[in-house]
Amino acid sequence: MMNQKPSLISEPIPYKTLFPWLHLFRIFRLAVDFQKILLASAGLLLLLLGNHLFNKLPFAPPQQPGNIQQVQPNILFPPQSPQQMLQPLSGSSLLRENSFSAFGLFSDGTSLLEPMSFFTEPVTALFRIDASWSSLAFATTQLLWAVIVWAVLGGAITRIAAIQFAQDDHIGTRAALRFSLKRILSLVSAPLLPFAGLGFFWILCLLIGLFGNIPDAGGIIVSILWGLAFLFAFVMSLILLVTLAGWPLMMTTISVEDSDGFDGLSRIFSYVFGRIWYFLWLVIVTLCYASICLFFVELLIQLVSHLSFWGVSWGMGSKQASELFHQNQNTLATTISMGWGSILNILFTGFVISFFWSANTVIYFLLRKCDDGTPLDHVYNADEDQEPTDELPLAGVAKAGEPVIERPVTPKEAAEPENQLNQESEETS
Repeated sequence: MMNQKPSLISEPIPYKTLFPWLHLFRIFRLAVDFQKILLASAGLLLLLLGNHLFNKLPFAPPQQPGNIQQVQPNILFPPQSPQQMLQPLSGSSLLRENSFSAFGLFSDGTSLLEPMSFFTEPVTALFRIDASWSSLAFATTQLLWAVIVWAVLGGAITRIAAIQFAQDDHIGTRAALRFSLKRILSLVSAPLLPFAGLGFFWILCLLIGLFGNIPDAGGIIVSILWGLAFLFAFVMSLILLVTLAGWPLMMTTISVEDSDGFDGLSRIFSYVFGRIWYFLWLVIVTLCYASICLFFVELLIQLVSHLSFWGVSWGMGSKQASELFHQNQNTLATTISMGWGSILNILFTGFVISFFWSANTVIYFLLRKCDDGTPLDHVYNADEDQEPTDELPLAGVAKAGEPVIERPVTPKEAAEPENQLNQESEETS
């Protein structure tokens, strides 16, 4: 007995239970989904179309710089030179000379934040001091269009990601779009409700400014009340920062919980203010992970661009193949060839947007678990998420799902069918 060795614990260590943020490394698998990339690409094209139409409105600026709602040419097609191989364009310069650094890799992850510009840039345009009424109307139009587009398509993407993450299940694109369209008012109102609070404190600041119109004493009154303006501006700053950082999480809340816009707003304000350091940690880990994932995806697509042109040029000739992409030529072949390059860039941007919404979905689950202890596998699951089938609906006992218990047959009941058969045979005879 004294020589017995203590038994070793052979059970694996539950790392994801001890460190729930390790679930962030599931984002790539969630993002590499064709239906999410398709929905994200559709949202991007709708934003581009809307931006093109808005530029023709009477209050549109004469020349829009085009920072928002434009596809950056991350993928070169055709490649300009053989040296472009293994060198993506969006700053992913790991393979370039004297560029291998952690900062360079992390900067690639910030491209994950580019989808937020569809919301943040119109919002920041609303708070410019020198803004005119026409620029305010133009920014408001862009903001509303971005919110509507992402309420439908972003809501569908987060719904698919939520079901996959929480239940390891799958719903179709039509079911996800049905879900987001039925909750369109909640999805749209969630990121817009904070502007009601901003408007309230803006009116208070405006009233302070009106005192400045009083002759002689106006300036003194405003200078005395400027402390109140600081206080109102402080509250506005908190609301604005959480709104700019958390508007995707507000939409994700509705996709996960099937709640209203106010619940989406209140949950995110509670999670961000209550778990600010954990929230920042999740964002930093996500950006670092995204920098690696986006780099290799961009590298893969750039290789596709290079090798396709390289292979075709062997049969067609490099000079003739390059002539297909001369932008000064208005031929059908040039238009189609350049279109393929646009498809590559749209697909890559669609993947970035899919990664963006999938990341927000996982971050929401982790924040919810940290704040109120809700299990990660808890998600609202409605019957409407199931794809319709051609089978007939169940009814009666089958619908109830209860087991059918047959009553035992007594000897008297068993003899009755025999007596009936004997009577029928006698009548026929």
